[in-house]
Amino acid sequence: MIDILIVNYNCVTYLQTLLDTLIHEKCAVISRRCEYEITVIDNHSSDGSASMVETQYPDIRLIPRASNDGYAAAVNEGLAATRNREILLLNSDVRITPQAVSALARIWERLEYPGIVAPLHFEEDGFPQLTWGNKPTLATEKRRQKLDAAARRRESWVKRELLAEGCRTRQVDWVSGSCMFFPRSTVEEVGPWDQNFFLFFEDIDWCLQARGKGLLIYHTSEVHVKHTHGASMDEDPDLAEMEYRRSQCYFTKKYYGGMNLFQLRLYLTAKQLKRWIQGRWSGFDRGTSYQILREVWRKPGM
Repeated sequence: MIDILIVNYNCVTYLQTLLDTLIHEKCAVISRRCEYEITVIDNHSSDGSASMVETQYPDIRLIPRASNDGYAAAVNEGLAATRNREILLLNSDVRITPQAVSALARIWERLEYPGIVAPLHFEEDGFPQLTWGNKPTLATEKRRQKLDAAARRRESWVKRELLAEGCRTRQVDWVSGSCMFFPRSTVEEVGPWDQNFFLFFEDIDWCLQARGKGLLIYHTSEVHVKHTHGASMDEDPDLAEMEYRRSQCYFTKKYYGGMNLFQLRLYLTAKQLKRWIQGRWSGFDRGTSYQILREVWRKPGM
């Protein structure tokens, strides 16, 4: 039996589609790998997500959180409330079939029970997403931002590069928390997710903690999922930028120390000052630039 944990925040339509797929579609070959229990952890949504689950899916466990304390806090609550040996963690804007769930479990067994396994992600239009990588450094982050920007513009060269890199099963340092399969023994060995991350970097951090314990992490192209990237944050891109920078500063302090954090802060200060001077021409209003700047210089993790 597999515990499927779905973290949701204001994605009622995507959540309903995901639940319908997991409940109503059938595995081509029935096996114990097609048996799972679904738990939805709702991060205090305001779009009726919790009531939709409660009324339309009475057999699904619902954990309605009283406040939105971030993705990591929701994951930790879901992990504590479940008991099965294997876990599939999902964002509510992911589309995965029962056949894919079963395939991930079989791949995990074939790879001799690694710490974490994650599938290849695609956008709705079939464009691949960069949901794996090496430990973030200045160089790897620059490359990732370049690839992400090119992917948003749907440039053909980045599609070829992502498919060439992602279309195999191999060890990596981290995979996205939007869809990851792992045993409960990984949770017991690594511990809870760091709730100082509200959003962004919390999955990378947990993967790096697992790597530090000697656990292996695999990204595989043998299973595909669809992912509406960042659906819950699309309504407020300014807030998303703020949370990204806050988590980036905390991550830098945690892994690279105060001097690297100071250098990052200087870089981000110059970037926000440039935006402030440009005003709305930068795509951000001056108030947002000021708020981001304040967050950058706060004590990390607060």
